[in-house]
Amino acid sequence: MAEDVRRSFRIVWVTLSLLILAVLVSPFTLGRERLARMVPVCEWKAKYGKECSFCGMTTSFLEISEGRLGEASHANRGGIPLYLLFVANEICALAFIRRKGAI
Repeated sequence: MAEDVRRSFRIVWVTLSLLILAVLVSPFTLGRERLARMVPVCEWKAKYGKECSFCGMTTSFLEISEGRLGEASHANRGGIPLYLLFVANEICALAFIRRKGAI
């Protein structure tokens, strides 16, 4: 039973890692303008007129992808740490997948 649970967690982690990879690669493949049009308006901001803690995160990720860290931090202070966390996750996932019998 315990091995089934571990295997399930690994499958979920690898799946989430693929989604995170898509987030990291999308600014380079889709471009800034197209990606900005695809992202929905923040529901919190639309309903209450106030920014949520993730407002500006898309802009921050786009700025990081273009190497503008100052603008990225201005858009959302949590953008750079989250981006670095995503990159670290991808490095760990790649190392895990490359191991024999990863999943």
